[in-house]
Amino acid sequence: MKYILIIFLLFIFCLPAGAQKLVAAKPARLQIFVQKTDGGDLMMNSETLFVSYDQLKMTGELMFNTLTTENELLRNLLDSVLYDRITFSGLVPEGKFVFQNTLNEKFIVETDIVYGDHQSRILINYNVSNRVTSSSNAFEISCTGSISLHDDLGVTHETGLQDKISFQFFQNVSSRQY
Repeated sequence: MKYILIIFLLFIFCLPAGAQKLVAAKPARLQIFVQKTDGGDLMMNSETLFVSYDQLKMTGELMFNTLTTENELLRNLLDSVLYDRITFSGLVPEGKFVFQNTLNEKFIVETDIVYGDHQSRILINYNVSNRVTSSSNAFEISCTGSISLHDDLGVTHETGLQDKISFQFFQNVSSRQY
């Protein structure tokens, strides 16, 4: 009887609990699409958008000095920003970061953004695919959304750009089982 109890206790304490922690493997790739007031299309990129996930909480930061563009109007706009970053955070809806094989799970995250002392809320559209292995989960995340220069960032001067700018970012995230 003692041996059964000892084996049972060893079995309980030696098995992994199956806990998972989301860990961003790489910075996200960001693309920003802007239209000039005369109708021309412009684009900016960043290869180092910081987005992390702690359970269901998503947080991120865009440093403006990481944005690159070939367009002089956009470079001048970036040189004239009052603050060096935008921060953002939101909660992923329960059950949407599933730990099973999924393809194109779509959902929306209400996201709070902060630019200096200006705060607002935007919607980010998520499209997540997940592949499960014996020791980890690999998530491929694509996100899209838009920001108003005036309403969301507080830009009040004439920029030569349409008010709404669109963005998309891509990221690979993994979780480890332990």
